[in-house]
Amino acid sequence: MRVGTKNRALRIMEDFPSYTFSADEDFYFDAATECIYFDEQALHTPRGQISLLHEIAHAELAHFDYRTDFELFAMESQAWMKTRALAQHYHIPCSDTFIQHCLASYGKWVEARSTCPTCTNFSLQEDKNTYRCFSCQTRWHIAEGTEASIRRVKLDE
Repeated sequence: MRVGTKNRALRIMEDFPSYTFSADEDFYFDAATECIYFDEQALHTPRGQISLLHEIAHAELAHFDYRTDFELFAMESQAWMKTRALAQHYHIPCSDTFIQHCLASYGKWVEARSTCPTCTNFSLQEDKNTYRCFSCQTRWHIAEGTEASIRRVKLDE
């Protein structure tokens, strides 16, 4: 890690003493423990520092839980707005193109979850992991722990 960028990452963490920071394979915020996990190897890059700031933004905005996909998307949008402000404070480049790319990935995630497995209509969310198609009335459940790959399971009526 270059000295200047390492110092910047350490300074960021020191500026938020109410959170625990722990090295891991990815960047994420665990609201239950108020721990922000980070990829130590990525911290030497502006993108890694932006990712760290993004998780700090979630923590600062008290993003602990969501009930619907729309709520999660709104939380992500809010966190990216705060990330942009934090990046300016720390003089880290944060392009709108990168933010739009990240938000688009959540849009694709929402679309994959809410597309009817029978007729492919965009459908309504009943609860956190259950959906119903307003067109053909198919109901399905999203299996837990499948954030990376969406697995829709049709429910019997």
